[in-house]
Amino acid sequence: MDYEFWKETHERGGIPAVKSALEALPDDLSPEAAGAATDLALQVIEEDIARINARADQAETRARELAEQAHEVNRQLTAHATGEAPEASPEGSAT
Repeated sequence: MDYEFWKETHERGGIPAVKSALEALPDDLSPEAAGAATDLALQVIEEDIARINARADQAETRARELAEQAHEVNRQLTAHATGEAPEASPEGSAT
């Protein structure tokens, strides 16, 4: 049971599949072999959690950017609707 075995097991059925495979380890497996199998299984799960967390962080950053853009558009629309002169953005200010 190498890393690829655990990775494929996880890809097929997630954590429940890995748990089932660990529970199905033969009773006569040496403690060292069982420990190595458990370590590899946990490594695969930890890598997947890290991947999920990275994607969540990216989604959170994107959501924050979109909220800031929506706030700016709303500010501009409000300024236009009330007849106020929109504030000049720092990039487009004239000298």
